[in-house]
Amino acid sequence: FAGHGFNWLGDVSNPTAPALLQDLHASGIPHEWTPDILTRLWRKLALNCAINPLTVLHDCRNGGLLEHACEVATLCAELSDLLGRCGQPAAAHDLHAEVLRVIHATAANYSSMYQDVLHGRRTEISYLLGYACAAAVRHRCPAAHLQQLRTRLTAHLAHKGLRTD
Repeated sequence: FAGHGFNWLGDVSNPTAPALLQDLHASGIPHEWTPDILTRLWRKLALNCAINPLTVLHDCRNGGLLEHACEVATLCAELSDLLGRCGQPAAAHDLHAEVLRVIHATAANYSSMYQDVLHGRRTEISYLLGYACAAAVRHRCPAAHLQQLRTRLTAHLAHKGLRTD
C-alpha cells in the first residue's frame, strides 16, 4: 500500500466491533472501530475536497496550499456549512484547523488526485466534489465555491484529455 495511515472502521447498522478485527490487530494494520463511522466518512470527504482538487489546480504538493490560504479557508467554511446541513456537525467541528494540520503533516506529499492526473488516471472528482455538490443541492446549501472548484477542475481535466467523471 502507498501510505501508512490509520484505518477507521465501523458499521452504521451495528455499533459492535466484529471478531475479525482481531485479525487486523494481529497483522499490525493500524485501525480502530468506531460506532460513528458516518462522522469519519463525512470528515474524510471534506478533507479530500479541501485539499486534493486544489493541489491539481495549483500544480503543487500538499504544502503548497499554504500559499493559497484564503481559498482553503473559504472552502473549509463552505464545507463546514454543508456538513452541518447534512446532519454532521461533529464532522464540521474545527474543519479548517484539521485541514491545515493535514496540509502541514503531509506537506511534502502529492495528493492522490494529483498523482492520478500526473499518471493519466481517472480521478475521484465525481466521488468527492460531485457528491459534495449534489449534497449541497439536496440540502439547499449554497456552495458556490465548491461548484466553481468542480467546474475549474473539470475544465482542467478536459484540457489534459482526461476523464471528467
